[in-house]
Amino acid sequence: MAKKRADGRMQKAFTVNGKKYVVYGHSTKELFEKELAKREEIEKGLEKRNNPTVSEYYERWTEARRGTVSDATLRAQGKMFHAFKAVKIPSANRTFGELKLKEVSIDDLRVLQTELKKGEVRKDGTRKERKTQTVNDYLAHIKHFMNDALKERVIDYNPCVLLKPLKRTEEKARNTGHRALSLEEQKKFFECERCKKSYYYNVFRFAISTGMRIGEIGALKNSDIRGGMIHIERTITRTETGSHIMGENAKTEAGRRTIPMNEQIKAILADQKAINSMLDGNVVSMDDRIFKAPERGLLLAMPTDREIIRICKAAGIEPFSMHAFRATFATRAIENGMNMKTLQEIMGHSNFNITMSLYGHCLTDTKQAAMDTMVLAL
Repeated sequence: MAKKRADGRMQKAFTVNGKKYVVYGHSTKELFEKELAKREEIEKGLEKRNNPTVSEYYERWTEARRGTVSDATLRAQGKMFHAFKAVKIPSANRTFGELKLKEVSIDDLRVLQTELKKGEVRKDGTRKERKTQTVNDYLAHIKHFMNDALKERVIDYNPCVLLKPLKRTEEKARNTGHRALSLEEQKKFFECERCKKSYYYNVFRFAISTGMRIGEIGALKNSDIRGGMIHIERTITRTETGSHIMGENAKTEAGRRTIPMNEQIKAILADQKAINSMLDGNVVSMDDRIFKAPERGLLLAMPTDREIIRICKAAGIEPFSMHAFRATFATRAIENGMNMKTLQEIMGHSNFNITMSLYGHCLTDTKQAAMDTMVLAL
């Protein structure tokens, strides 16, 4: 039934599949034509295409990216989306995922930012507050897919450009779990009896001697050791569903690299191959992995991190993660005068700026030591 509005126009409401729609016009004929056009638009699915909810667009956007980004990336970003799509936006009385993409405002994003910082509710009713960097990463991801929506002209502007990131309150990972070990910490860790008796002893020694990532170490095959070089061709990765698999490629194009071996690295490999012979028998396949889990499956970060924590407790040092061995290798390399460009290639960074942003701070102490040796005759 059509009715007249205060502004002189007419409006008509109708329902399709339980959902109400309203059209406006200046005559019953115009209302009829607009209703017809709207019904046709709905039937063809154009409503969903041209005016999607946040969730509808994100699903479409993710599907379009499948095959162009890794499964591990899709999985990580999917977990982000799962967290922020369920946040309730009080002004709209809907979740963020239920909002129309065109409706998202800076106020909605500020509410989202605040709620994400509060964290998820645990089973006991308490909340675990998220780190500011985690929240900033979530909002950066929203900005990313909304930028693509802008390019597709699904939205007219991206309100994320108005949102300021939260001020970081936590220490950077490079100063805590991912930190480079001091020489004293390094000595205490590797001289600890618990470390020497650990199944992962050679994994730890190999990691700090090469700067390789745990996934690269776990994917290393006998055939990758040749010509006095370690050839890094692949890494252990995760599928979109979360299972670990042996990837076919390195983490990045720059990650496919070679690392020259010194005598220490050769000795560690020889010791590990001897252990493998005892555990797996003397039949050696060039396609076999060098470093495996105790049950002979894929070598993963979580069990090694747990073992590191136990060793740190026994050694009396602050706990750190497996990734800290990579940072320690880079720090020792700089302290010993390694050229930063050479370090970039050994670490497998795609560009020089990544190396400098991660390890450039190490140069301060190195420069001080160098200057201390500069005693000029005056």
